[in-house]
Amino acid sequence: MNIANRSNIRHNGLIHWWPNMRDFGYDEQELVEELCSAIAALPGASAHPRMNQPRSGSRYEPDGLLDVHINQSDLAIVVEAKRELFPRDVRQQIWLLRDYLDGMDGPAEKVAMLVAGAVSRGAREILQQEKIGYFDPGGSLFIPSTSAYVLIDRPPPKKAVRMFGAIFQGQRARVVQAVIEAAPNWVSVKDLAEATGVSAATTSETLTEMERRDWLEVDGAGPAKTRRLRERALVLDEWARLIAAQKPPQIERYYVPANDAGEIARRLEDACRDAGAQYAITAEAAAQVYAPYLSSISQLKCRLQAGRVQHDVLSRLDARSVSEGWNFGVIAEVGKHDVAVGERLNGIAYAPIVQIYLDLLQGSGRASEMADHFRSEQLSG
Repeated sequence: MNIANRSNIRHNGLIHWWPNMRDFGYDEQELVEELCSAIAALPGASAHPRMNQPRSGSRYEPDGLLDVHINQSDLAIVVEAKRELFPRDVRQQIWLLRDYLDGMDGPAEKVAMLVAGAVSRGAREILQQEKIGYFDPGGSLFIPSTSAYVLIDRPPPKKAVRMFGAIFQGQRARVVQAVIEAAPNWVSVKDLAEATGVSAATTSETLTEMERRDWLEVDGAGPAKTRRLRERALVLDEWARLIAAQKPPQIERYYVPANDAGEIARRLEDACRDAGAQYAITAEAAAQVYAPYLSSISQLKCRLQAGRVQHDVLSRLDARSVSEGWNFGVIAEVGKHDVAVGERLNGIAYAPIVQIYLDLLQGSGRASEMADHFRSEQLSG
C-alpha cells in the first residue's frame, strides 16, 4: 500500500493543537498519541501503545513502543520524540534506534520512527533514504514497512514554517548572507561578527543552527573553530522557498527628476551623504551592475534608513510620491544599522549580493529572469 500526498485520508484525530503549547514545547507522550491517531486514520489500520515493554539490553530507551496493525500485517514501531528535527539531529538518532531494534525480540516486523513538532526538508530526505519513519502534527507520515509502505507528505505546520524561517530574519540573516558570500572560504565567529556588525553570541548561535541543517563543514574546536558552506544552493533554495511563501516587502514609490537609474543613484549618494543616511541599492538596478542582463534599467530600488533622515533624503531628491510612473522605490529599514551594504562601486553603495538576489525574487516583470541570471553569475558553486 502506497499512500501519497494526493490521498484524501483525513481524520478528526489526525491533526491536533494543544491549548497550552508554547512554540514547540510538545510533550513526548502527546506526540506519540498524535502518531497513534494518524496511523488509526489509515484504512484498516490500528495503533496501540505497548505497556510494560521489557528492556532490550540497550542503555537507550525510546519514548514509545507501538503495536500497529496495517495492511493485514503486524508491526512493532519504536518511537523517539523530539522538539524539532534537522539533519544533524537525525543522524545522531538513527544509530540509537537501530541498535535498540537489533535487541528487540518478537515475530512482528520492527520499524523505527522519529516524531517531532517540526521535521525539516533535509531531515525528511535523510529519513526516507535510511528507511526510518517520521511524523509531524501537520499530518506528514512515513512508515517504511516492507508490508505497508506509507508516505503522506504535507506542508509543515505554520509554527514550524516560522521556526524554520527564523534563521533568515534580522541579524541572523546578515550572518547567513555573509557565510554564503564567503564560500568556499573558511570563516570564524570572530571574522563574521566583525564583518557583519552582529554580536559574537548571535553569530555563534546562527552558525550552530546552520550546522544542524547540515549546511556547514566544520574544522577545529573552541575559539579556533572555523566553518565553511558545503554548497550555496542548499541555503539559497531554502531561503527562496521561504521568500515565495511571504508577501513582498512594501515599496514606497516616487518619481525623481532624472534621465535614468544611474543618475538617480548618483543623486541618492549625494543626498544620503548630506543627510547622514545609510542606503543600499538593490534588485534590478544593482543586479545590472554586477551581472548585466537588460539593455537598460529605468527604475531604481533601494533600502533606506527610515525616519526623519529618510524625509530629508527624499526632499533633497525632489522625490514626489506617485502610484504610477515611478522610477525610485524605497524599502524603508528601521535604523541605520539595519541597512546592510555589500560593496561601494564607483562611489555608490550596493546591497550584499544575497540581498540583491532575494529582492529580485520578490520583484515583478522580468525580475525572476534577472534573479536566475544573477544567481548563476554571482552565487553559483
